[in-house]
Amino acid sequence: MWEFPDDTVYSSFVLPADSAYLAYRDAIRADGADVRFPVADQPTPTTDEEAAIWSDEHFNGELARSGEAGIIEPIHCLDALLFAWQHSRVSQLEHPTEFLASVLQSEENGESRLAVVFGSAEEMYPPKTVYGFDVVDEYVAMGWRYRYALHNHTIQRNGELLALGTPALSTSDVQLTRNLAKGAGLESARVTNGFYTYLATAEELGKLRSR
Repeated sequence: MWEFPDDTVYSSFVLPADSAYLAYRDAIRADGADVRFPVADQPTPTTDEEAAIWSDEHFNGELARSGEAGIIEPIHCLDALLFAWQHSRVSQLEHPTEFLASVLQSEENGESRLAVVFGSAEEMYPPKTVYGFDVVDEYVAMGWRYRYALHNHTIQRNGELLALGTPALSTSDVQLTRNLAKGAGLESARVTNGFYTYLATAEELGKLRSR
């Protein structure tokens, strides 16, 4: 976790000068995959239950792409820093993994401060026990705003080419973030693929489908 003075640069569309992160972006561009709406191989459901889940996933993706629920933007500076941090730990090209970062804000004596609680592991889907929600609760109890929860969607395949992760909340993501909004006051949720980030407010979560 980190705690530091807030600055307008963190919410701007500025990329960190991190060589490994920039190399990741170069690899995506080399396959022509640096697009706002990723083109990737589609899964083939094997059961009616899987088909229903993927139908709900596509529904959420369409709402994200249309702007009916949330918005897709180029990645912001702080989110790019957090993605780059995870990429430095585990290559997102060679061994894709997800992380979850909680970003909180405090206003005291005219100074804005940010706190980031970062949880990840070395497997694709780390257990929720590493996300640090107990630490988030401590900050919230001290009066900090739970600005947003950010996690990443890992790379996909488009035949022999790379494809970016989907910038939209999955049905599982919706369930988790709704619980965080209700229990900890989460204000918004974000999903990034290192290029583009999907942002949805707590109110917009109600439009999305969950498991």
